[in-house]
Parts: sequence; C-alpha cells; structure tokens
Amino acid sequence: MGFQLRLILWIPTVAYAGFLLLGGKNLASLGQVIFAVFLGALLGFLLAAMFTMRQIRRQKRFARLHQC
Repeated sequence: MGFQLRLILWIPTVAYAGFLLLGGKNLASLGQVIFAVFLGALLGFLLAAMFTMRQIRRQKRFARLHQC
C-alpha cells in the first residue's frame, strides 16, 4: 500500500475518531470541534508516514536477506 493511499485512509478516519471522542453530537463549541478534527488529521498523517517508513525499511531488510 502506497503513501498516498495510506493518507487517504488514515487522515479522515482518525479525524472522525477525534470528532467522536469529543462527544459526537453534543458539541461544546465549534473551536473545540475544529481543534479535535485537526489533531486527528495530524495524527492520521503521522501514522501514515510511520507505517510507510516501516514498510520501506522492512522491504529493504528482506531484499538484503535474499541477496546473501
């Protein structure tokens, strides 16, 4: 799975989870909702980057093992 596909999947999913953790329909203020969704989107981006780097590192390790 490529980095762009991971971004497409992780960012909205974690942003929505941040919205739900805030209370879903019982919204305290618009600022809190925007902040929670922004933090969720940022976390989704970081998770996508982390999993992509892990996959690349794993592929390089297996390529080195098969060369020996």
